[in-house]
Amino acid sequence: MTGRFDEHGIRFEYPADWNVEVDSDGEKTTVSVHSPNGVAFALVAIDETCPEPSEVAGQALDAMEQEYPDLDAFPVIESIDGHQAVGHEVEFMSLDATNSCSIRCYRTPRRTVLVFGQWSDLEGDGPADQIRSLRSTLGETDS
Repeated sequence: MTGRFDEHGIRFEYPADWNVEVDSDGEKTTVSVHSPNGVAFALVAIDETCPEPSEVAGQALDAMEQEYPDLDAFPVIESIDGHQAVGHEVEFMSLDATNSCSIRCYRTPRRTVLVFGQWSDLEGDGPADQIRSLRSTLGETDS
């Protein structure tokens, strides 16, 4: 079962049992979806001022590096909704567990979209697959 988010000019599917929160501040909107246990989550941040995707992805990675200075990060390029997304795959230790993070960012003619997902390897492959699935369903709408 999946839920569907379709507001603020974007749509995506997410696990139906995950919680959704929306925070809008002018030209910036952040949609967060959290697993029921609160460990895994994804953020979809929409910025209608259209900043450069590589800068946004870099800022997200910088924030992670400040929190986890020993993290490992690998650059990635992925197609999301027909757009070239730049970003990073990140691994870090926290509370004696290996954690992972995916950062992707792309720009459309109307907005820049950042997709940030984080999960613990203690949860198995489920959350990683669910966040990857969320990215694969992400699309821009006319609204």
